[in-house]
Amino acid sequence: MSSEDIQKLVHELDTYQVELEIQNEDLRQVQEELNTSRKRFSDLYDFAPVGYLTISDKGLIVECNLTAAEMLGGERGFLLNQPLSAFIAKEDQDILYNHRAKLLHSEGQQSFDLRMKNKQGAFFYAHVEGTVLADVDGDAGQFRMCIGDVTERKQAEEALTISEQKNKDAYKFLELIVDTIPVRLFWKDKKLNYLGCNRLFAQDAGCRDPEELVGANDYDMGWTVNADQYRKDDLEVIKSGKSKLNYEEPQTTPEGKQIWLSASKVPLRDAKDNIIGLLGVYEDVTQRKLEETELLKVQKLESLGRLAGGIAHNFNNILMSIMGNVSLAKMTVSPTDSIYERLTNAEEACFRAKDLAQQFLTFSKGGDPVMTTILVADLVKSSCQLALSGTTSSWECSIPEDLWNFYADANQIGQALTNILINADQAMPNGGKIKVCCQNVVSSETDNLPLKNGKYVKTSIRDQGIGIREEYLDSIFDPYFTTKATGNGLGLSSAYSILKKHEGCLIVESTSESGTVFSFYIPASTSDVELAEDAESQLLKSSGKILVMDDDKMVRDMIGVMLEHLGYHAAFAEDGEKALAKYVKAMQTNKPFDLVIMDLIIPDGMGGAEAIKKLLHIDPFARVIVSSGYSNDPVLSNYSKYGFVGVLAKPYHLNKLNVLLENIFNASNH
Repeated sequence: MSSEDIQKLVHELDTYQVELEIQNEDLRQVQEELNTSRKRFSDLYDFAPVGYLTISDKGLIVECNLTAAEMLGGERGFLLNQPLSAFIAKEDQDILYNHRAKLLHSEGQQSFDLRMKNKQGAFFYAHVEGTVLADVDGDAGQFRMCIGDVTERKQAEEALTISEQKNKDAYKFLELIVDTIPVRLFWKDKKLNYLGCNRLFAQDAGCRDPEELVGANDYDMGWTVNADQYRKDDLEVIKSGKSKLNYEEPQTTPEGKQIWLSASKVPLRDAKDNIIGLLGVYEDVTQRKLEETELLKVQKLESLGRLAGGIAHNFNNILMSIMGNVSLAKMTVSPTDSIYERLTNAEEACFRAKDLAQQFLTFSKGGDPVMTTILVADLVKSSCQLALSGTTSSWECSIPEDLWNFYADANQIGQALTNILINADQAMPNGGKIKVCCQNVVSSETDNLPLKNGKYVKTSIRDQGIGIREEYLDSIFDPYFTTKATGNGLGLSSAYSILKKHEGCLIVESTSESGTVFSFYIPASTSDVELAEDAESQLLKSSGKILVMDDDKMVRDMIGVMLEHLGYHAAFAEDGEKALAKYVKAMQTNKPFDLVIMDLIIPDGMGGAEAIKKLLHIDPFARVIVSSGYSNDPVLSNYSKYGFVGVLAKPYHLNKLNVLLENIFNASNH
């Protein structure tokens, strides 16, 4: 090898050495950059805001970053080779295994949430992004997890879920309250369209569901005739911003029936206090209105009662004298004498006057009816014959064979029925047919009648008159109210009072140009009718000593004459104190009284009810008859309960007095 070749080779070696040094320098720079990058990556990996875990195919932790180690509450060295299941809530371990199984059979990643726990046992929610790592042979083996602590988010979601559930529960509860409260509730927008209502309101409107009313207005409802007034009230509330509370108004139902409402309306406001509509509520007070009307009628009758009772009492005392004198006068003349007929007419006039006084007495307080079981058919037919005899009206009865009996006072119910029949006849000046229909009914709350639940006999009287004008309907049962040229206005009010005392009712069931129907209800009786035997009255001369206590001298004188005519000796007292004094004096002189006739009511003195108590204390065997012009007084209805042995309702004639005295004395002799 020549020297040139050697030099050339040396030069090439020097050049290669320089290049090698340059390459080593570049390699060192690359290594330094690689180390720097590795350090940066390691820092990013270890201090990332999420945790990284690598799980072996056996479920062991083979790698983790510092964030994961901090989440799990231990050093990185402690976590390595620990089973991942130790850090998963027992209830959520299936979630992990199911998602890992899905990854092993498909590419991509799986996202899911589960509960994890740290070394100290504290649980937290983790959001997991999972992938499968292939080994050197390309087989799926390790499982890479990226976990983030989402406890706050989960707690917020749970709180939101709980809040939403509470809101749903509260809404359902509010809906339940709205649909359950026994009032009608609705709300409207400012255009007066319905936004909602409760079920009771929807039912009143003829709808099955409240949703059917949303968007509708009052003109779309069954109460179209009331729509203008309702909307006027609504606009007043919305424009003024003031509530309208507890006022009454009528409503026509979809079936055409008129009911009464107690309503309240208030402005509906938003969160900024702006009026956005109105809220309304009402309740059906039809039954209460009916009861108030009935109570008002009763109060009107009661206000007349005290006056009527006093007038009737004095009137009956006067009749007592007239009737007694007429009875005695008839006995002094021959039945063929013309004066006998005149006396008979006068006697009949007295009985008619007594019936008029009886109408007054039905208004007075007390006046318990003498209740017995009555055969309805006989009473109705006899009343028709009595009331319509000699009129231009005819009558027709419809009475079923299985009709129940009345439990009532025959005289009072007969009077009430007669008054209604006379009213029906007077409604037909040119005559016509009156139809009387009886039927069995069972009353309940749904009938809207002022009756207790139970069995009643309903009697309807239909005429063919011109009907009753609507403006008079509320007044027809008022005392002295009448639209007729003749009449005293007591007929219907008297009948009304009688029915009330029998725990029944009298109503105008219908009225039109084709006639009027009055219907009355009387409690039914399942007992058999007891038929009374007629007693023959013969004037037999008797003897005995009788004390008469009465505040009216004219009545005392008349009774004295009647007793003397029957053969008795009479003594008199003006009040209870004087009667007791005479009775005691007669006992002391061994000339006792055989009987006492006591007036029940003595103004400003001791009456019969008080006097008999004192008398029976003096003489437990005393026999006392109670007498009164208040023929409806409860003492007269239950006289034996108070210690009396008989009763005489003024006015009475000689025959009645005779029969009663004979019965009492004959009973004592046996």
